[in-house]
Amino acid sequence: MAHSLQLCKSICQSLDPSFGLPTDVTFQIVSSGKEVKAHKYVLALTSPVFKKQFFGDAKETKDVIPVKETTEEAFETMIDFTYGKEIDWKEMTIEDLFNVANMAEKYLNETLMKEVQKVFEDVDITVDNAVTVAATAEEFSQFEDISKALVVHCVKFLKSVLTTQDEFVKFAAKYANTEMSQTALSLISKFPEVSPAEKQCGKCGKDYRQGKGLLTSDHIAVGDRVLINDQGKWDYALKKACRRGVVTAKHINDKNIITVKLDDGSHDNNYYVIHDGVAVFRYDSC
Repeated sequence: MAHSLQLCKSICQSLDPSFGLPTDVTFQIVSSGKEVKAHKYVLALTSPVFKKQFFGDAKETKDVIPVKETTEEAFETMIDFTYGKEIDWKEMTIEDLFNVANMAEKYLNETLMKEVQKVFEDVDITVDNAVTVAATAEEFSQFEDISKALVVHCVKFLKSVLTTQDEFVKFAAKYANTEMSQTALSLISKFPEVSPAEKQCGKCGKDYRQGKGLLTSDHIAVGDRVLINDQGKWDYALKKACRRGVVTAKHINDKNIITVKLDDGSHDNNYYVIHDGVAVFRYDSC
């Protein structure tokens, strides 16, 4: 076991020039011009495509290999994953994840594809982003299993939170006469086909609240995890601007303020629950 851990650590460190193991292949991302260096043998261990490309009968002879139809972030994620580096999946948008899935499929990296599928299963769905997430999933319908599963995830969530006529009216009004109207209508039409999302969390046993907005501090308890957007906007594309943390205190004299300890190690900070009429917090996972 110790030998295996040391081997994994050595592979992870081998991209660092100071490790003393020169790379022997260079890729260039066509869309950005970014160059990515690696070791042929390491890549071949996890990808039959790379194995054939570097060690097959018709070996690659180019000094710099162009990589088309992807982003540098997606390709670098695949390389980092291959080398055993930690990947911050929560910082990726839905489109980012599909781009990584595209790399896993292109290079037949089964381990990476399975990992991406697990990440998709834990995607944060809220009332505000469900339609956008579903629309993005439909754009990547070539990944049939992942795309369909993500759309169903959105349908189940919406079915579990849109339980009154007033909630339906607000949801419909939000997307009426927008480019997302067809997607929103499609999600609602699928309600009879699915069961609503679980009412209780399998981890803590509390009522399932992930993704729901906080309107007052009465809706939250000390110890709850929250997703914070200082900008007060909840467009899914701004997910990278959001931070996570744990509620450490509630203020008796002002119910619009709670104290949160951020996951990034910052000191406890006080936040308004509502800012300019918009909920600053949403429930995160347990």
